[in-house]
Parts: sequence; C-alpha cells; structure tokens
Amino acid sequence: MSVQVVSAAAAAKVPEVELKDLSSSEAQPQLALSTAAVSAMAPAAGGGDPEAPAPAGERPPAPGPGSGPAAAALSPAAGKVPQASAMKRSDPHHQHQRHRDGGEALVSPDGTVTEAPRTVKKQIQFADQKQEFNKRPTKIGRRSLSRSISQSSTDSYSSAASYTDSSDDETSPRDKQQKNSKGSGDFCVKNIKQAEFGRREIEIAEQEMPALMALRKRAQGEKPLAGAKIVGCTHITAQTAVLMETLGALGAQCRWAACNIYSTLNEVAAALAESGFPVFAWKGESEDDFWWCIDRCVNVEGWQPNMILDDGGDLTHWIYKKYPNMFKKIKGIVEESVTGVHRLYQLSKAGKLCVPAMNVNDSVTKQKFDNLYCCRESILDGLKRTTDMMFGGKQVVVCGYGEVGKGCCAALKAMGSIVYVTEIDPICALQACMDGFRLVKLNEVIRQVDIVITCTGNKNVVTREHLDRMKNSCIVCNMGHSNTEIDVTYQSISQCDFLVLKFYGIFLAQLYFCLGKWLKQSMLSSPLRAALIELQHCQASLRTPELTWERVRSQVDHVIWPDGKRIVLLAEGRLLNLSCSTVPTFVLSITATTQALALIELYNAPEGRYKQDVYLLPKKMDEYVASLHLPTFDAHLTELTDEQAKYLGLNKNGPFKPNYYRY
Repeated sequence: MSVQVVSAAAAAKVPEVELKDLSSSEAQPQLALSTAAVSAMAPAAGGGDPEAPAPAGERPPAPGPGSGPAAAALSPAAGKVPQASAMKRSDPHHQHQRHRDGGEALVSPDGTVTEAPRTVKKQIQFADQKQEFNKRPTKIGRRSLSRSISQSSTDSYSSAASYTDSSDDETSPRDKQQKNSKGSGDFCVKNIKQAEFGRREIEIAEQEMPALMALRKRAQGEKPLAGAKIVGCTHITAQTAVLMETLGALGAQCRWAACNIYSTLNEVAAALAESGFPVFAWKGESEDDFWWCIDRCVNVEGWQPNMILDDGGDLTHWIYKKYPNMFKKIKGIVEESVTGVHRLYQLSKAGKLCVPAMNVNDSVTKQKFDNLYCCRESILDGLKRTTDMMFGGKQVVVCGYGEVGKGCCAALKAMGSIVYVTEIDPICALQACMDGFRLVKLNEVIRQVDIVITCTGNKNVVTREHLDRMKNSCIVCNMGHSNTEIDVTYQSISQCDFLVLKFYGIFLAQLYFCLGKWLKQSMLSSPLRAALIELQHCQASLRTPELTWERVRSQVDHVIWPDGKRIVLLAEGRLLNLSCSTVPTFVLSITATTQALALIELYNAPEGRYKQDVYLLPKKMDEYVASLHLPTFDAHLTELTDEQAKYLGLNKNGPFKPNYYRY
C-alpha cells in the first residue's frame, strides 16, 4: 500500500503566556483642650463651613485649664491578559503517529498521512517582573525558641520567611547592609529597592485621608511638634506612612517599628526608609526579629524619645522593662488598641504609670468607625482572600460582641451565614439578642460551626480543648489585636522552662504539676508553682509533636491531628484583616487624625495639666475630627438657631453631646 504524505496548511501560531476592654469600672479622667484650641475648632455661626472662624462672642468657654500651642494645629480650614490555550481534539477516525522528522502525523482510515500543524510557542516576558517572579524563598528564617517546641512539629510547617513576598530573596533583612539614596543606613526593611512602588501606594492612600492632609497643610507652618521625638509601634501600611509623614511635616522626628509581624507592607516600609524615616520592620518577622526591631527604635545613641505612639502596648512594655529611665523625659503615651489601653489601666491602678497617657481606643471616632465599620468590611475580605469560601449557610461563632464583634456579625449575617455569639457582658449580650443573634457558650456549638472568629482582646478564648472538638476543616481566625486569643502557642514560656519541657518531656512536666497540687502549698515556692503551671499549659497548645503543620498558602496553615482531622488556621492566630487583607483607608484616616491631635495636645500641654493617669479625648475633638471628613460626602450639617441652642442648653458650635453619651 502506497502512502501519500500531504502537508497541512500553515501551522497555527498560538502565543503562550509565561507568568514567571476592656473598659475601666472607675471614672475615667477626661482630656481638656485649651481655650484657644476649642475656639479654633468652632465653626462660624450661621454656616456649616468648618473653615470660617466663629465670632469671638459665640465661642464656647474652655472645657479645661490653661492654653496650649496645639491650637495652631487644630484651627479648621477646608478642609484580559492575553491567554493561550492549546487543545488537542481526539478524532475517532484518526490515530496519531510520530513523523520521521520529529513532528506529529495523523493517519486516516484510507492510509493517507497528514502532517499535524506545528505550534509555534511565543513567550511573553515582562522585563521588570520575570526575574523577581522566579525567586522563591528557600532558607528557613529566624525562629525564636518559643516558636519551635520540637523538631518534629516545626519540620512540617514553613518559617516566617514563607510569608514574605516572592519577589524577595531569602536573606534576613538583619543580615543585609542597605542604604537609601541619601547614604543613610539607619533602617532595616526587606528591600530598599521597592521604595518606588511603596511611594505610589502612599500617594493613593493620601487621596482617601482628607483630614490628615488638611492638618498637614494647616499646621506645618506653625510646626506644633517641633522638637518632638516620637517612637511608634503600629501596623506599617500606606495609611500609617501618611500619618508618619504628617507628623514629620509638623516638626517631629520619628522612629518606627511594626506591632504585628505579618501586617507590614514591605514596599511601604522601603518608601519610608528612602524618605529618611528610621523604619525597622518587614513582613514575616520572627518573634526575635519583632523585639529586635523595637529595641533598634528605642536604643539609639544620641537620640531619646519624648513621645510614644503605641498599638497594643508592646513598645510601652519594652521601655518599662529595658529602659525605665527613659520615662523621665517622655511627656506622654498615645495608645489606640483595647489590649494596650487595658495594660495602661493596669499600670495606673498599680501606681506604675509614670507619664500621662491618652486612650484613643475609646474615643468615639475610633470605636465607631475603625472598630465597627472597618471590621464590617475587612472580615469578609480577609476570609475570602485566604479561603475562597462561600459564606451563605455557613455556621459561624463570633466570640465577643463589642464594636469589632458587631461589625463582623453584621457582615456575615448579610452574606447569609448563621451567626452565633459568645459574650461575658450582659449588656452586649442583650444587644446581640436584639440584633437577631443567638447567644451561646462556645462549648455548645464548637462541634458544629464552620468558622470560629475571636474579637475579645482577651487571652485563651479558644483553647486546645475547643480545638480538639472542632469538626474537620473548621476555619479559625482572630480579629482582636492580641495573638493570645487562640491557644496556638504559649508565648510567655521562658528558655529555662522550654529546656525542662524538651529534656524531661510533657509527661514529667504534668507529673510535677500534679505533685504540686498534692503537696502542701508551703512545700513548693510560688515561682516554681508558676513555672510548673506554665509547663503544664504548654502541652495544651498547637505546637506539640503529635500535630502536623502544613502550609497551604501564605497565612493559611492546616493543623492536622493524628486521626486525620484538620483545622484551617489563619495568620497563626494573629490579626486577620491586617495580616491577610487590607482595611479601608478612609476609616484609618479618622483614627490617624485623632492620634495626631492627641500627640499635639500631650506634647504641648503645660507641665501639671495632665497627671500620671489615663485620659479620654473630649467630645469636642471627636466632633472636630468627624467634621473634617464630612466634605468627602458633600454632607451639609444642620445648624441650631439661637432659640434651639438655648432650649437644649448647648453652644451652637458644640460639643453637642455630654461626655457620658453613648453613640
């Protein structure tokens, strides 16, 4: 049989894309602004424009003693990627045969061999990205002693280096020698070369932070923070960068570290370092790196801070622990988180708070906007990015019904989830019931829920006992600031305790614990009893040899039990929204403006105005911050008439609510 070879038509060219609470029960002192500050914030009578100053006769009396230079800063003014697909269709009338020249041939039933079309591959390469996309971190980064209880438990999960951007190499920033374009090396970031990308993100954030930009424009001539040396420990994001640059424009010197090891945007940190800010932070720090960065901010030859801006209390705690003499020159502390404020009240109650502190967390603008509205949007974003799950019909338990819990519950309910709430406060519990949520104890629903979310600011909310009882593939995450809410690992274990646990084993530690219960109290010293309790608690964490950690993707781990059951742990129990997603810039503008005004007031307050206590912001300042953001919505405030103001007993320009009012 003769075979005839027939050439096919021109080969089809298919391009291929290569993609290389905690509130105090005692009365809380209120921060009082100076007469000039309150007068400067008052809008003109008969108009809602915050730019026009009020006539002298209509200005409200001073709510507090003295006057301060902060008034200058508070004077209001106007404020389809080409895709390629190659599909071979199988034809029952043809069979494939390799051609002698290396190509592919199709043989028909009549014996005719047809040469198959040859595909010409084109590679689309992105010059600026190809090389960086190919890089993958391989070296295990620094890991503190407390993060690796046993070799078997740590071999199954990646180190913090796996959380870093794929565009960066595996070298720890602490081992790099980097300098910015000005020749300065007083910073430690992942990659200073990312500064240009970070600068673009900062410029985008500025568009959504109108109040900070207005404050920067109005007060930079007066320089109300001239001479201020501010050390900060917050989330390092584009929004924080706008705040830092605003503080710099007002005359302050700043040194900054991150309050969360996963929330830092590396490109933003690089942009700040390029601009001359000493920043010590990168995404994916180890515990050891975290404290090292804070120490580098504080322990500087020839530079001592006189103001603290904290988020969580870690910076304040470190200075108290390592450098207590620094408080002799520190004028005040500004704290914005539930956890940090709780620590400040504890210090105040114990008589150990040696400087005035301002509680920004309980200001109305922080509670209602950052905690409530921000979390209402970011909880869904964080869960979607990490798990790609559908919320409709899922059973969710939210631990805590404060402002953060309210935001999370509202968002999940709107998506069709069945939401349960746990709460210790009967008032918040009643609010949850009236909002249509079922109030339960965690033990009652832990076996059936699909998602567990903590937002209490407390510790050991979800314990190992709860984790053992969860159903397969249950998702566990935290929306509170502290990483102690989920019992992932007992962070306070000391090196000595760790060595005891390592060499003598969990069984021996528990034996000692049982003996300690049996023996008389006098036979065991208090420090020894405390150490034994810590050791016994360590076996209740997830960092134990019998559990296997499996990295699924960035910020997502499977923790696998010996029987095959697994839970999905997000961000290792740390803050979900800032670790795994982003938060609305506009909301952060409100909080950042409040922080800036609090720093200005504390720094410029005359000696003796504020004692060694924790203060709340006055309503007038909250109202002023809110008014700066209203023009964004083209909103127009209604004004009181003289008769109405007299009837209510109010000043026409505010404050409009008493300090005890709950919004």
